[in-house]
This record gives sequence, structure tokens and C-alpha cells, in this order.
Amino acid sequence: MGLGVRFYLFVEDGLQRISHRLMEGLAHGKDAMPQFAGTKQKVANVLVAMEAGKPVKVERADGSFLTFDENGEVHKDLIASGFAAMETYRALERAQRNPEPGKVVDLSPKLNREKWERENRWTLSKEDLDLIADDIWNRKRAGAPKVQRATGIAPKPPSMTWEAKEAVKEIQSKVWSIGGQLERLAEPSLKGVSFEALQMAKADQNSPLWRAVSETAELRREILKRHRTGAGIWHATVEILRWDVTHHSGESVSSFHEKCNSKKEAEEAARRMLAENAKHFSAEFSVEASVVCELEWYEAASDDLQPGS
Repeated sequence: MGLGVRFYLFVEDGLQRISHRLMEGLAHGKDAMPQFAGTKQKVANVLVAMEAGKPVKVERADGSFLTFDENGEVHKDLIASGFAAMETYRALERAQRNPEPGKVVDLSPKLNREKWERENRWTLSKEDLDLIADDIWNRKRAGAPKVQRATGIAPKPPSMTWEAKEAVKEIQSKVWSIGGQLERLAEPSLKGVSFEALQMAKADQNSPLWRAVSETAELRREILKRHRTGAGIWHATVEILRWDVTHHSGESVSSFHEKCNSKKEAEEAARRMLAENAKHFSAEFSVEASVVCELEWYEAASDDLQPGS
């Protein structure tokens, strides 16, 4: 028996089902729902037990809120809410674990946690659960509103055939190999590769591929030059990661970023943000800093825009 997750949005005109693609897009700031701009909407996360690909039981249903900004995005609010959840929970845990004998108990951690719960959680009623169950098991009830499909603005990626997926895997392995070769080279060698690739482009039917190799070599050469000289715009980032020791994996829960006018300035900014966020460090959370030049920052930003990531 396995588990599946479904997401539902409770709005004025009925229930809407949120696809995994849309929910991931909202959570990562890659999609938006402008129809709900400036509003706060109820959402339910439903954990469903599955057997042979079919739902057999609703294991759990949790109610929370999506707070949409003026653009219909929720990413920033989710980050802020996540941090508030972490801080109020840990403060309450510390207060309950280390009470000082003979001292008046400080109720503020408990009150702050209760306030966060009121603002970020809600309890599904029997009617709410019935509507969800009707959708999961395709039940038709007289007078029950039809569940709509929630829509965002990010374009839906084209469907991938099995052949297309296999081709992408094969191409990806070759691209990684090219990137690995170029990353091992110093500036003079990269200059030579770039020139030779352009010559190959003039004589080879795969000229677009050779031009791409030349451009990639030039980009890598310029990145090395920026690191050597410290010139240009730089970016300092501090990221907080939550680690799952059971599965030996981690996920980013928040990041802080500053744009700087030099490598030195970015290093100073990273150290400052690292100190400011050191309070979040624990056995489950790590705080990591990085400094990259603008060319690397744009490269990372482009990766973030890929559909389905």
C-alpha cells in the first residue's frame, strides 16, 4: 500500500482541485493565480492511502491558508509562514523542556504558537471532507457542486513520450560530460577550445552544437576571470536547509540574497547574513553561505525557470 497527496482549494463558488504541478509552481514562485490576488484562501492537503493505483482511504486532511499577494503569488508568504512556524515551535519546545523552578512561567511562547495556529491552520468540517471524498471516489450526489480544476498562469509543458524521455536522458549525460570537460580547464585552454569549436562550426553540419560549445567555453572563461579579479557584480546568498536524516536528503526552506558591487563586498554581506541567521542552525537545519559572480547567478536563475523542476 502506498500514499498519495491531493490538494484542494475552498473558494466562494465551490471546491477546486490543485494539481501537483500548480502547487509546486506556487510554492517555488514559478506560477501564480491572479484571480485570487490580494486574498487569503483555504487549502486542504489530503493524504490518501493507495492500493493497486486506486484510493482506498483518506489517512489525513490538514487545513491551511494560501495568502496571495497583488500578483497572485504565495511564495514569499509561504517562506515567512514557514519561518514563523519553526521559530514558534522551537520556542515553545524550549519553554516546556527547561522550566525554571520557582520562576513565573512565561506564557508568551505558548500564546505565540497559538496565534500562529489560528492564522495559518483551519479544521475541515464533515461537509468539507465529504466534498473531498466525493471527488476522490468519483461519487455523484444530488445538489453537490462539481469540483473545478484550479488554474495558474505558467504554460503547461508538452507531454513527453517514452522515446523523448530516453532521448533527453542520453543527451543530458553528454551535456554533463561536456560541462565536466570545460570545468577542468584553465583560462588559456578555454580560449583555445572556444576558437577551435568555432572552426568546427564552419565545417560541420552540427554547427549549432559547436557554436554552443564555443559560447559555453567563453562563459566559463569569463567566470574564472571574474573570480580571479573580483570585478563586476556579485551575489551573496545564505540558504537554510532542512535535513531528513532518515532519507539522507535535504530541502531548502528559505534563502536570503544581496546584490553587491564587488567580490569583497559580497563576502562581507555573506558573513553578516550568516551571523544573522545562525540562530536557525540545529541538528535538523543547516545554514550555508555562498558567493557567486553575476554570470553564475544568471545561470542559476535560468535553471530555476525550467518547467517541471
